[in-house]
Parts: sequence; structure tokens; C-alpha cells
Amino acid sequence: MTFRSASILWLLLVAPFGAAAISPFYQLNLTPITKNAPNYLSVYQGHVLAIMLVQPDCTWCKKQYKLLSQLVEQQPKNCHKLAVMMMATGGDRHTLKRAMKRYQSHFPITTLPNKLAQSLTVKSAPQLFILDSEGALVTYHIGFMPEHALRSALNGLMAKTQCKTWLG
Repeated sequence: MTFRSASILWLLLVAPFGAAAISPFYQLNLTPITKNAPNYLSVYQGHVLAIMLVQPDCTWCKKQYKLLSQLVEQQPKNCHKLAVMMMATGGDRHTLKRAMKRYQSHFPITTLPNKLAQSLTVKSAPQLFILDSEGALVTYHIGFMPEHALRSALNGLMAKTQCKTWLG
């Protein structure tokens, strides 16, 4: 697990995980920007989920988006293990909706939930959260995550994940 600060995301990391426990990420209340965005991340249970924090006019965010798009497209048509969601920050909902249209993303986009925003010690973008198929945070990365590091973080998780039908 890669962390730049031991205190970051404390509330999300110390939540109890047991047979009946629900991932704190799955409990986040989401505000959709795009029509295909869910109200809760629990719809991704069973998938490895990459959540990318983006801001309007962020060049590195666009590069990270392109890399994630390539990885999703490389999945076999009948075996989807990786899902991607974008969370936008840096403006009000209307401003973010207009800015996110420029991505022409097929990934769902929501605003950054307040509970998650309050736990971040660094407010820059891009940031990447990688959750396993049960919603546990496995990797957190601030800044652009290069392809080799991203593949390394995802490969082991995807090997342990069952094929799922396409969400989007």
C-alpha cells in the first residue's frame, strides 16, 4: 500500500472489516454529475475499482484518464474485473458538470463526497484510490500514477477477482 501520510483517510481505513462489515467507501453518499453515475459505490462490489479524483483543466488528470481508459478497454469483452469512477472537485456542481463534459468520459462522474474531502490532507489532483472487490482501500496515490505502477497495483487484485458483467 502506498501512502504519503499516515493520517490520511483515517476514518475510511479504520472501519471494521468482518463478514458482516460494509466498506466505508460503499457507504459514501454520492452526488452524480453524469447520468450513469450511481448514488453509492456499493454497485461496484465484486469489481476492482479505481476512483480518480479530478479537477477542471488538470492536464495530469487527463493523462491519468487516458491510461485508465486504455486499461479498461484491454479487458476481455466477456470478463470485466476493473471499473473506474471519477470524482470531480474544484468548483460547484454546475461548473464541474460543464468541465467534465470535456472529458467525454464513459466513466461515471460524481462530485467528491464531503466525508472523503475532509479526510484528504492533500487537495491536488489527480489522486487515485484503488479498492479491491470488497471495497477495501488497497492503494492510494497522489499525482499521476505511471502505467507500470498502476498495472503492478491492479494485476494482483484482478487475478483474485471473478469476471463480472459490464456496469456501464
